[in-house]
Amino acid sequence: MARRFDMAFDSPVGVGDILSAFADDDYWQARLAAFENGTATLNGLTVEPSGAVTVDLAVKLFADRLPTAVTKLAGGEFGMARIERWSWIDDERACGAIEVAVPRAPVTAHGDVLLTPSPTGSQLRFSTTVDVAVPLVGGFIENFIIGRLGDDIGAVQRFTDAWIAANG
Repeated sequence: MARRFDMAFDSPVGVGDILSAFADDDYWQARLAAFENGTATLNGLTVEPSGAVTVDLAVKLFADRLPTAVTKLAGGEFGMARIERWSWIDDERACGAIEVAVPRAPVTAHGDVLLTPSPTGSQLRFSTTVDVAVPLVGGFIENFIIGRLGDDIGAVQRFTDAWIAANG
């Protein structure tokens, strides 16, 4: 059974600044270097005239960093494919959709993000669903993933804020 996780973060930078960063190849290269330890590649970055951004990422997952129950699913090291789509809703708000799949493993995740202006910058609201279709251990794996999401999303947001401050 899929697990859902909701959270919100305040950011000192504006919605437009965040979307501009997401449209910048330098941002993605710096983010991948900061978080994926050289295990990720940017397969594609598409920026539409409307400002909509699509990001295609691949991440190699190492067996020694994952619970045994996860590595048994795929027999060792395997990869994760992530597509992120970001676009404006109106003049002030933007949204994101993040799709994650793990080829060779019955693991998927979907996240929706709403970016809204706030008096001090912006607020990002995340809603993520993780599904591991494995009898008996699927819930354990979902809980492991959800347990890391809060820290991971927060770290990425702090990185994004700092990157915008330095490169904005």
